[in-house]
Amino acid sequence: MKTITTLILTSLCLTMNTVNADTFLGGDAEVGVWFPDYNEKKIGISSDLKGKEQSLFGSVTVEHPIPLLPNLKAAFSTVDNEKYKYTKLDYSVYYEIFDNDAFSIDLGLGISDYENGEYHHQSFSGLLPHFYNQIEVRLPFTGMSLYTDIHYLDISDNQSIDAIAGLHYDINLGVADLGIKAGYRLQKMNLGDFDDLSFNLKTEGYFTALHLDF
Repeated sequence: MKTITTLILTSLCLTMNTVNADTFLGGDAEVGVWFPDYNEKKIGISSDLKGKEQSLFGSVTVEHPIPLLPNLKAAFSTVDNEKYKYTKLDYSVYYEIFDNDAFSIDLGLGISDYENGEYHHQSFSGLLPHFYNQIEVRLPFTGMSLYTDIHYLDISDNQSIDAIAGLHYDINLGVADLGIKAGYRLQKMNLGDFDDLSFNLKTEGYFTALHLDF
């Protein structure tokens, strides 16, 4: 335990020489409202479905300057309509590949946990791995940026994507930045054998969100 503590303290001390105090430990939190449309493809036929007109989603990230250790992100979203519903929890570890005044790129891996799932009155739940990628490009002199946030899987008979694309506008509050986001979100699941079920589902629509960066 003493050795581990020493290594951690040494890493922190080395990092403090190159990292400002306000970026020593940071993160963000987000909560938003999604206005989705629902679609199911079954035996080659696509059907639009009725469901909840609004759906909540959110996320929390924790970032640090300790070398080699990845940053952490946890996110949730809910889907509910007449044929399928689920709660999706995403847990990702990632590295900031680039982060400057012009753009930032995050890459990582994670697990998507589907809970309380129901498909045509059959329950399902389970875990799927995913690749994680976030890109943000800042628009000069506007305070705005374009960004994408993607969780993606394509393995054998299982494909899933949870993709967000939109605009992000920040308001500086001194100790933190308050952001307003708006854009489009797509969740698509084409799973050949997931908890003994096979389905091809698509949920997509516009969203708006509040983002706090501290």
